[in-house]
Amino acid sequence: MRSRAFPLLAVLLVIAAGVLEGSSSVGPVKPQLEVVRSRIRQLKQELDDLDRRTADARSKELKLTAQLDLAQARVEELELVLTGSRDEIIRLRAEAERTAKEMQQRLGVLNQQLQMMALLGRPGPLQLLFDAARGGQLGRAMGTISVMTSGQLRLLDEYGRLETQHRKRLNELSAVLSRAQGEAVELEARRRELETVRTQVSRERRRLEHRRSSTENRLAEMQQREQALERLLGVLASHRRVTGRDDIRRYRGALPWPATGEIVETFGRHRLPRYATYTVCNGLRLRVTGGSPVEAVFPGVVAYARYFKGYGNMVVLDHGRDVYSLVAGLATILVRRDQNVVMGTHLGLTPPAGDGGNLYLEFRDRGKASNPLTWLRLKEGRS
Repeated sequence: MRSRAFPLLAVLLVIAAGVLEGSSSVGPVKPQLEVVRSRIRQLKQELDDLDRRTADARSKELKLTAQLDLAQARVEELELVLTGSRDEIIRLRAEAERTAKEMQQRLGVLNQQLQMMALLGRPGPLQLLFDAARGGQLGRAMGTISVMTSGQLRLLDEYGRLETQHRKRLNELSAVLSRAQGEAVELEARRRELETVRTQVSRERRRLEHRRSSTENRLAEMQQREQALERLLGVLASHRRVTGRDDIRRYRGALPWPATGEIVETFGRHRLPRYATYTVCNGLRLRVTGGSPVEAVFPGVVAYARYFKGYGNMVVLDHGRDVYSLVAGLATILVRRDQNVVMGTHLGLTPPAGDGGNLYLEFRDRGKASNPLTWLRLKEGRS
C-alpha cells in the first residue's frame, strides 16, 4: 500500500510544482499587463486632448492666416503708396530743375539790361533825358527809359515768382521725402510682422504634427506590448514553457529584465561635452547590486560564454530566427557554450556596482543592434 502511495504522491508533487511554477511566472506578468493597459488609457486620453488642442490650433491657424492675408494686403498697399511717392518725388525734382533753369535765364536777361544801363554812365536815365531834350527827342527817350524800366521790373517780378515757386517745390519735395521715409519704415515693420505670423503658423503646425506622431507611436508600442504580454500570459497560464521554438519577436515588449537595477546609459548616440565628441551605445548599461544573478530573458542556446576583450565576461544567447541577446561585465559565468537555457536561467553573477554600471545588455536583430527597451517589460516610471 505504501509502495503504491509513494509514486502517486510523487506525481502530485510534480503537478503541484508545475502549477506553482506556472502561477509564479504568471504572477509578475499580470501586474505588468495592468501597467501597460493603464499607459494605453493615458495615451488615448492624451490623444483625445491632443485632438482638442489640434482643433483649437486649427482655429488659431485660420485666424493667423487671416492676419497673414491682411498683413500681405497692407504690404501691397504700402508698396503702391511708396511707388506713388517716388513718382511724385521724381516729378517735383523735375519741376524744381525746370524752375531753376528759368531763373537762370531771367538772371541772364536782367544782367544784360544792367550792363546796358552801365554803358549809359553813372547818371543813367537822367543823362539820357538831358541829351534827348537838347536834341529835340525827349519823347523817344522817355519811351526808351519806360521800356527799360518796365522790362527790369517784369524780370524782377518773374524772378521773384520763380524763386517763390522753386522754394515751394523744394518744401513739397522735402515733405514727400519725409512721408516716403515714414512709409518705408512702416512697410518694413509690416514685412517683419508678416514674417513673424508666417513663423508662428509654421511652428505651431510642426509642433502639433510632431506631438501627435510621437503620441501615436507610443500608443502603438504600448498596444504591441499589451499583445505580447497577453500572449506570454496565455502561454504561462497554460502551464507550458516558452521554448526556443517560439519566435521571440512575438513577445517583444514583454520580456523580463535580466536583473533589477538602474539604467545609467541608454541606447543610441550620446554627446561627450568634455571631449566635444559623440559615442554610440548599442545597448543598455545598468547599475545592479553586486552578486546579483543575471537571468536569461528568453529561451535559447548559449552561443558564447567566456571573457571578451572590452566587455569582460560575456554570455551570448541565440534565440533563433537571427535574434541574439548579450549580457556582459559578469563577475562569474554560470553556463557553458551550447547549453540550452530557459527563461530565467541564471547566466552569471554581477560584480560590485560602479558609477558607470556593472552590467551591459544588448539585443541583435538580423545583425543590427536594437534598443533593449523595446524588447523588455516597462520599468516603473518609464513610458
